[in-house]
Amino acid sequence: MSEDVVRTQNLTKVFEQDKVVDSLNLTVPRGSVFGFLGVNGAGKTTTVRMIMGHLHPSEGEVTLLGRNPWKHSDTDRRRVAYVSDNMHLPGWMTAEHAMRLNASLYPKWNGTLARHLLDELDVHPSKKYQSLSRGEKRRLCLLLAVCQNADVLILDEPASGLDVVARHKFLNLILEQVYDGKRTVFLSSHLLSDLERIIDRLAILHHGRVHLSGALEDLKTNVRQIHLPETVPRESLASHFKVMQYESRENQTVAIVRDFDEARFRALCQQHERSDAAQVHGFNLEDLFVKLVGKG
Repeated sequence: MSEDVVRTQNLTKVFEQDKVVDSLNLTVPRGSVFGFLGVNGAGKTTTVRMIMGHLHPSEGEVTLLGRNPWKHSDTDRRRVAYVSDNMHLPGWMTAEHAMRLNASLYPKWNGTLARHLLDELDVHPSKKYQSLSRGEKRRLCLLLAVCQNADVLILDEPASGLDVVARHKFLNLILEQVYDGKRTVFLSSHLLSDLERIIDRLAILHHGRVHLSGALEDLKTNVRQIHLPETVPRESLASHFKVMQYESRENQTVAIVRDFDEARFRALCQQHERSDAAQVHGFNLEDLFVKLVGKG
């Protein structure tokens, strides 16, 4: 059995002349809570639709649970729970109707949890879907996906339409009810501060390409901003670190590096006169994201 629940190789999608996803290489390990992050328009939803088999790639390959999603059997599909960014249910359907339908379709449906979440997420059981607020609709869709108890849970902008309290409850639900080291959660979102406490791996998408990926704790440990109070050529920095971003002007050099190491930093400083004023700064996930993609 493959250890990678999702794998893409040079995955590309072109709409007319617009390359929305560009040679995307992505792996999502089994048992991870994976954050797929990017600003609106970065290509996240298009990628998710190709992973789900709802959209054909222009080039490249994608597998979900080890198989091309276009070739999934009904059994394969029941192993994947999915909430899209704009998911809707029939207007006449109530939460009670939806839960009974899901119980008949999904062998591992957790009815006890569903009943609990009706109260926990404040979802009215007998109101028609069309009469629910935007937040109530979103909470019901998330409830249905979580309670399918699927091997893979894929959520595209899951916090869309949720207020702060509802988002907090939902994230706690992911931590308490979904993540057990066996099931895999794939969260596509631009709300980084919400996700930082639950994801263990991530990829940042920018203009259709993976800009940064890896284990969250490794990235928080190894990605650093280096500030040097003099002009240092990029080549000099690149001889010590993998330089992700570089700026040098007015006797100041600021760079973001991927593989920071204290010994190599000291070696770099020894090569320059004002090393005593050199500074190193770490990032939380949101600050790192803004630094890397905030300039467009």
